[in-house]
Amino acid sequence: MKCSFALLSGGSSRRFVSDKTKALLYGKPLFLYGLECGLEISDNVLHISKNKDKYKPFINNVKYLEDELDVICPMSGLITAARHAKYEYIFILSADSPLITGNFFKYLHNNIKSYDGVMPVINSKSYPLTAVYKKSILLSMEEDYKKENFKLIKSLERHNIIYLQEDEIIKAGFKKNIFININYQDDLKSLEEKHG
Repeated sequence: MKCSFALLSGGSSRRFVSDKTKALLYGKPLFLYGLECGLEISDNVLHISKNKDKYKPFINNVKYLEDELDVICPMSGLITAARHAKYEYIFILSADSPLITGNFFKYLHNNIKSYDGVMPVINSKSYPLTAVYKKSILLSMEEDYKKENFKLIKSLERHNIIYLQEDEIIKAGFKKNIFININYQDDLKSLEEKHG
């Protein structure tokens, strides 16, 4: 089954101070890790941001889109992704998660079965922006968005989502550290020190 892939680069980077999606990890901007992951597993790769021009020069085989809704938040990015996705299922990844691999998304995809989505849970924390969803449930979020109910987890609770627990994920051969999010500049330095 083919899937679309959407990288979300819409955050404000308040905690990071500068634009974290363009911060360098081992000499490569963070957003590029996500796009490379997408290109490895999908022929329909979308990059969604507030200002697509800041990501020029554009990479071949990536469709660059600007968030189409007024209030920019993760939900608006997901809705924009669903509006433009070519396939029924969409791999979703936040641009501040550089260690997530194509193999991990293949693992999520293998668990989709008859569910509306697959979401990992690590240390009791859900990861809605490292997940796979049916396009239809993301489009249905427009109702919540119009009511200014922007909480993703709350919106997703109405759907048939399978939550893959930490022990299952580790048993499948993945390490917890792949879920590292870069929120602060120290996170970036720490990651380079540990894996450099």
